[in-house]
Amino acid sequence: MRRTIILFTILSISILLSSGCDNTSEVIIGPQIDSIKTVINIEIFENLDNGLRSVELRCVTDSIYPCANFLIEYDLGITANMLALTFTRISNPTICLDAFAPATAIVNLGALTNISYDFPITVDRVTVPAQLILTDSTIEITGGDSTWTNIVRSILYRVPASTIWGEVGYNDPLLRDSALTFFDSLTSLGATPETLSTGHYGYFFIDSTSAIDSILGLGPSIATDSVFSYIYDYTIDTTALSNLVQAYQNQAGNLVRVNINTSDGYLFRSY
Repeated sequence: MRRTIILFTILSISILLSSGCDNTSEVIIGPQIDSIKTVINIEIFENLDNGLRSVELRCVTDSIYPCANFLIEYDLGITANMLALTFTRISNPTICLDAFAPATAIVNLGALTNISYDFPITVDRVTVPAQLILTDSTIEITGGDSTWTNIVRSILYRVPASTIWGEVGYNDPLLRDSALTFFDSLTSLGATPETLSTGHYGYFFIDSTSAIDSILGLGPSIATDSVFSYIYDYTIDTTALSNLVQAYQNQAGNLVRVNINTSDGYLFRSY
């Protein structure tokens, strides 16, 4: 679990650096690296943005490079029942973001049908067979490991429709009871606690006690000393959720912070 979070965090940081960092220098790194010669770690992710549920492969090299914006280049062939992925080279930037980091890639497979796809993966002209299997509840890769490829986690559980999850946080211990009233508010809106199978859901992890754990920080951190995590089933209009969060945003001092993520790709936060 720790390795997975580290890989995901590295990928997120690299993407942010490449889009918004001013710490750049115009340097020529050298010729393109036309072979890979490093392990590529591949992690399945289902992107819920805009309710599209796009399947992604988030890829990070074991090797570290002298700029934070080195990319893994690839070719992707898609047919009715096959996804053929070929990693071709490591792409050197002409403008370097000054930080040591792995090379990265996000391979967007799009919204896929619930079937089993042949999924050959090729690195340095060596192809390893694999299958990508989608069901209503899981996305799974079977096979795929080789000298140059590592499937970080073979099964990703899919976030069920009508699921909401998030955090409630505070700093002052005297605010604990006030923070807990957030769950009363969710219940009054018609939300009910949800129990999911143990496993990784991309955005969060469900532990062996069916409790939500390790919510990945895809948005701004709640940044409080004490945090409650939660997961609920909610089928009513999200306007009520937005209004609830707005009420916390309007409180003096923003003493209790809350966020709500939805399976349709919405994020509401009070901070």
